[in-house]
Amino acid sequence: MLPAAILDLAAGLIGLGLLISVVSGRLGTISLGAGSIAVGVVLISDLPEGWELVGAAFFGMIIVAGIWMISVGIKKTS
Repeated sequence: MLPAAILDLAAGLIGLGLLISVVSGRLGTISLGAGSIAVGVVLISDLPEGWELVGAAFFGMIIVAGIWMISVGIKKTS
């Protein structure tokens, strides 16, 4: 299992993203995405026995959503 400090970092990133989104939607989205990835990685590292497939699929979707949020925040507007 990964250290619980990563969950504190993830919570900080998500909270910071919510606050920053008022000023800059782009930076807020990137921060929220990074926090989502951190949460997904921590949760996927500690799956109970027998729930590996379900947990990997569900928490994997959280990681994919975080990556998508970061990619949306990085994209240039045309």
